[in-house]
Amino acid sequence: MRRCGLVVVFAALSANAAPATTQLSWADWVGDWSGKLKWAGCTIDGEPKATISFDATDGALAVDLVPAGGALGQLSLVEDGAGWLGKSGDVTVKLARKGDAMDLAVEQESGCTVHASLKRPSVGIAECDALDSWARIEERCTKLAKPRLENLARLVRQRLEWTRAKGDARTTLATQCKARATKVEAELAEAGCAPDANPVIARGPECLALRQTAAKLSRCGTLPFDLATSLAHDANQLASSIDSVDSDTSLKVIEKQCKQMRSQITEAAQQAGCSL
Repeated sequence: MRRCGLVVVFAALSANAAPATTQLSWADWVGDWSGKLKWAGCTIDGEPKATISFDATDGALAVDLVPAGGALGQLSLVEDGAGWLGKSGDVTVKLARKGDAMDLAVEQESGCTVHASLKRPSVGIAECDALDSWARIEERCTKLAKPRLENLARLVRQRLEWTRAKGDARTTLATQCKARATKVEAELAEAGCAPDANPVIARGPECLALRQTAAKLSRCGTLPFDLATSLAHDANQLASSIDSVDSDTSLKVIEKQCKQMRSQITEAAQQAGCSL
């Protein structure tokens, strides 16, 4: 199991806002988000506005703050409640969704801060925006056993058609996009490049517990962030593998591995002074 030194260069943020009662998927985060940046308390300010990319690669999430300037870089992300948290050196970034916008908050130990409310381009059909995001995640998944279901170049052309659609045509497109997105999401979950939207809880209680424990790692401020990110990534990958097992024997093996990894994560957190 990899415990440290994991370099993640991709991340997450979204399409149209989902209802408050709906859990956001990775497609609600992945994309290019643009807006004005508000710098405060900095010796040298960065760019007044920028486009920030959030991507997922092989099940790992990260945000690229390089376009913002101010010597900011790429940060790995872990779950932080309903949002995401990233740390690198003295830089901490927090990401949260608010309506159809994404709130970005960057803080440095020097007191320099950056805040922004960013938005991502939309075709006005939430299901098609989601398809676009899932296709972007698919493009960065290197673990697919079969050819990709979607083609980004084709989607660029289709986005123009989606934007121009009106009336009943938009309803038809929404249905078609949702069906395509569902297939891509399932394909990525099976490959371990995205979380399963419908985990079979009854089949894997130990792996479910592992997911829940991994999600709490971001709360452990004394655990090195690279280590927390690596542990969370490996835990989610292992937990996701249970969705493709086809025998009771394999199920028992993976459940045992999930239990062991959960114990390892808990032990590492306790050694760092955290209780999960």
